[in-house]
Amino acid sequence: MPYFRCTFIDVKGRVSKRDVFASNREELTAANTGEREEKLVSAQRMFGVNRSLIQLFARRIRHSDFLLFNQKLAVLLHAGTSLIRGLEVIVERMKKGGLKVIVNRALRDIRNGVQVSDALNDESLPHARIYRASLMAGERSGNLEEMLKRFNEYLSKVTQLRRKTISSLTYPVVLFFLMIIMVGVVMVFVIPRFSGFYDNFDAQLPGITRFFIDASLFAKANILLVIAVILAVVVAVRLVEKLYPQVSITDRIKIRFPFTGGIVLENALAVFSRTLSILIAGGVTVPDAVDVAVRGIENRWLYLQLRGVPGEIRAGRLLSDVLGEVKAMPAITSELLRVGDSSGNLTEVLDQNSEFLEASIDMKVASIISLIEPAIIVVLGMVIAFMLLSIYLPIFSAVQVVR
Repeated sequence: MPYFRCTFIDVKGRVSKRDVFASNREELTAANTGEREEKLVSAQRMFGVNRSLIQLFARRIRHSDFLLFNQKLAVLLHAGTSLIRGLEVIVERMKKGGLKVIVNRALRDIRNGVQVSDALNDESLPHARIYRASLMAGERSGNLEEMLKRFNEYLSKVTQLRRKTISSLTYPVVLFFLMIIMVGVVMVFVIPRFSGFYDNFDAQLPGITRFFIDASLFAKANILLVIAVILAVVVAVRLVEKLYPQVSITDRIKIRFPFTGGIVLENALAVFSRTLSILIAGGVTVPDAVDVAVRGIENRWLYLQLRGVPGEIRAGRLLSDVLGEVKAMPAITSELLRVGDSSGNLTEVLDQNSEFLEASIDMKVASIISLIEPAIIVVLGMVIAFMLLSIYLPIFSAVQVVR
């Protein structure tokens, strides 16, 4: 349905402009006739599309900006401000960007009778499915403020966990790629220069020197081909995953990757547990909460492992029994959920499971960093030492022959 850019004038002669949601001009006119404090002066059809550069090139909404928006909204609702007025106050002070476009559109929809959960339903928002389910729970219970507070706690913890994991792994990853770049520069540009110099030697070159020269000449001659093959493989994998949703190669590698695979898996399960906790606490039934939590998993391989769980629960099985059969699920998680099922306190158990997984992630990240940094430095030193040895060993041999 299209939007209309409308101009209104109230009884005091004040002119205001806003966008109104309507299927056609007749519906718009009918909705703005009768005894009203303001009168419709003009309306320009917008076809529901905003052609601004912000919307065309906007990036995904940052977690911190989205968290701040929801915190402001919760505070205003707690102070007794109406939802529409609260959104108006927030929008007036927001900077230009994708989030302001979304909130402006949601404000127009809510004024025209659209539910809050539908108006703020946008895939570019962080954890969009979980956010919509939280808003729906708040609408059903009549306590939107409480559900916003719970979602803010959830988003804050998830954001902190994500930021901590990324910041902890940044230095080792950067160091590793610098090592690859340094070795590549030496192999492609340095060693081939010495190969012409060694051609004048009558003596046979050492095996390590021949190996590095052959490898560097191959790399220099085929560097473009190697890059093209790598790009082709990446594009092919992405294409297969897009055409066949049941295939997950990249995300499976992430979980199976040595050292960091466990962190990726536990991070996804921690988010899954916190999602279940916030939805169940908001009054959403366990099958529906599990359905939303499973669809909110970003790792496709783990999603494929868990996508049948909601159906099993709707068939009458307990959550702990179903998750206990999933190979990727840690044993401690299954045991904690079994306790939650038997005691009827599933929300608290899910929070405890999330805290346990987050603590495990912290320990693994700390241990990996303490091991990776010296390991990369040692490996880099050994590679450079072998390269220097392969370069200078023939020179030392030639000097000895001359003597």
